Parts: sequence; structure tokens; C-alpha cells
Amino acid sequence: MSFTILHTQLIDRGAVLPQGCLRVADGRIAAVGGPDLVQPGDTVIDGSGTTLLPGLIDSHVHLIPGCTQLAATFGVTTQFDQFCMPEVIEQETPRSSFFTSSIGATVPGGHPTIAFPPIPYVTGPADAKQFVADRIAEGADHLKLIYDDGSGAGMDIPTLDEATLRALVDAAHDCGLTVVAHVSTAASAVKVVECGADVLAHAPSDLMSPQDIEAVASSSTAVIATLDIVDGYTCPSGRLPLQDAPELMQRMPARWRRVLNEQSRRWMPPQPPDGAAARANTLALLRAGVPVLAGTDAPNPGMVFGASLHRELEHLVRAGLTPAEALVAATSAPADAFKLTDRGRLVAGTRADLLMVDGDPLDDISATQRVRRTWVGGDVVVPEQYAGSDTELAGVQFMGQTTARIIAALKELWPDLPAD
Repeated sequence: MSFTILHTQLIDRGAVLPQGCLRVADGRIAAVGGPDLVQPGDTVIDGSGTTLLPGLIDSHVHLIPGCTQLAATFGVTTQFDQFCMPEVIEQETPRSSFFTSSIGATVPGGHPTIAFPPIPYVTGPADAKQFVADRIAEGADHLKLIYDDGSGAGMDIPTLDEATLRALVDAAHDCGLTVVAHVSTAASAVKVVECGADVLAHAPSDLMSPQDIEAVASSSTAVIATLDIVDGYTCPSGRLPLQDAPELMQRMPARWRRVLNEQSRRWMPPQPPDGAAARANTLALLRAGVPVLAGTDAPNPGMVFGASLHRELEHLVRAGLTPAEALVAATSAPADAFKLTDRGRLVAGTRADLLMVDGDPLDDISATQRVRRTWVGGDVVVPEQYAGSDTELAGVQFMGQTTARIIAALKELWPDLPAD
């Protein structure tokens, strides 16, 4: 199928292109130019009043069944899974692209083993090469490692030691894998960068010093912001922030509306985190030259695949990024960080993963939420194919099973945990 989009605003790498038309053929962008791009047999689409973006990229999710279809509904056409079980990878029939770490490298009892059945662990440097080889055999595209002793949340849990961190990074790099490191504090961010990690999975939740910023900036490390984590906590209205985003909720399948409603009624801490330190760290890192990538950590409470990336863009702008910088964080920056040359841009030869929205997100970043149409590899996304399907049901049931496992483990640790 070939089609040409006319009279739209094209945004590439956060900048408006002088041309206003784009042609697609055989699942790729064939050309960018003027109305003369139209070829015989093309379907012609009038884009007046719209903006055309590369399909958005979420750099931090955890796969569940059907999540690639759900994400595509909201214009997210590529997702980077940062820890899941191999059987989930095998079950997923992608509607949009995903890349996975499979099982992340952690120690017995370390983060996030509470959410998973028994998994392969790393007990020391001698385990590193085999662990990496086993993940590649499961289909891993990159390595996820966990360096978190719980101190960022007032806990004390075991974590990888420095020698094991270095061994894992070396083993992954020897196999050509990018290394993504889960950290929660500034000190742990500096340590994994010193050990050679390529991407920080989160912006630290405590304020980084100028020396910390410089330590990260002096490397070639990128950071996935995941600022929307605060959307897991209710507003004064008692609703989750995503529930107060009308354009996104209009596209939200009914089952996921119910999930959000249930999550909004769960127990909340008396003083939920406000994310101020993470926002400040994200802006400081970007200004120091560190590439910032947009990521949601879906499906944590309050996060929905695809929809929450639009909220992440709002959080990035709230942190001080320009709308153009926020769009780069969800398009070309993650493509560059994960060495993908076939997406994240509006240039000839790249995949026709496209998002058309009403309005101008360079003027108002929330315009990305007004999704007009999405294409994956040149094929238009039909939201009705997911909403109400068995695939959607399987994903929601998977969420319920995982949540029940986590709650049971938490109650074992803390018997006085509130029942809801």
C-alpha cells in the first residue's frame, strides 16, 4: 500500500521541516517534499491542521500480553522492555515493535524479585558470561542490570557488588549488547556509569550534586527519565492523573479504565513522592549534554502502555525541557541510544511508523494526546481490533496475577500492610 500525506506540519528531531508532505510505500517513508510527491494509485490524506511525528518510542516498559497493540493505539510504535519473563516474550505477537532485556541481572532477594517467580540470579562475577549468554538465547536485545540496595526507599535489600557489575557490563559489551542499569539514587547512578553502563533506567530520585552530574555527563551514558512514576498517586480529586486526561481517556479501552479506577482506590502513602528531585536531575543532565529518553515504567500503578508516554512528555516539559526537547526524547534520542537507524526520524528509507496529531505539540506538548491516526510499518492502526479482545483480557488478567503475587509477598514481609 502507498499513500501520501499532504499539508501537514512535519517534525523531525524536534524541528519543523520546510516541507509539508510525506509519501509512504512498502512500509517505508519513500520521500519528504511537496504535493508533487503523489504517485498514481496513492491514497491521498489531507493533513491540514495536523502535525506528523515519527512514531513515539517508550524506552522503559515491562511486557505484558498485548501491550504492543495497546501502545500503538496511542501512537507509541516502539517499546523497550526492561525486565520480563521469557514466556511473555514468546507469547507476544507484536502490533508494534518491542526490544527486550528478558530477565534482568539481580541477586537472590534483590529488586525486583518480589514481582516474579524464581528466576536465574547472579551471585558473583563468575556468573556473568553465562547469564548474558542465556539472556541472548531467550531473545534479549540488551542487558538490564539492577543496582539498588533499597536505600532510596528506606529499605535494606541485597544487590550486585562492583566486581559483578563490571563483569556483567564487560560480558554484555563483548556480545554487542547495550547495558541498561536500574538505579534509584545519585550514588548508584555514578557507580554504574563508572562500571561502563550505557543507559540509566531512571533519573535518580535524590538530588544529584554538580559532581554527580559531571560524572555521568563525562561518559556516553543516556538516562531514561521515567518522571511519570508520580502518576501512580492520586490527585486531591482522588483520581489518578491519567484519568484527568480527556483525549487519552477517550481512546482508553473499557477494561483499562476499570484497572485505573481500581488502582485509584488502593492504599496511598500519607506523603506520596512529588518527583521534584528527579525532574531537577533530568534537566541538569540534559543541560550537561546527557541524552534524555522518555520512558514510563508501565504497567506500574497509574501507567497504561502508550497513553502514559504522553503524560511523560508533559512531565519532561514541566521539568524545564522545551517541547522540542521532549519530542526528541521520545523519537530520535532513544533510536540513537539503542543504535536503531530505521526509526525515530522522518527521513526517506526509515520505517513508516508515524503519529498524526491535531494541533502543534511544539506550541503545546499536550497536543500529542490528540491522536488523529497512527501507522506501524505503513499499516494504519485500528484501535477496535484491541479493545474488548481476548488479547486485552489476557493482559489485564496477567496484571491481576502479578499484583496478587506482589501483595502476597509484601504481606509476608509486613503483616500489618493495609488490606487494600
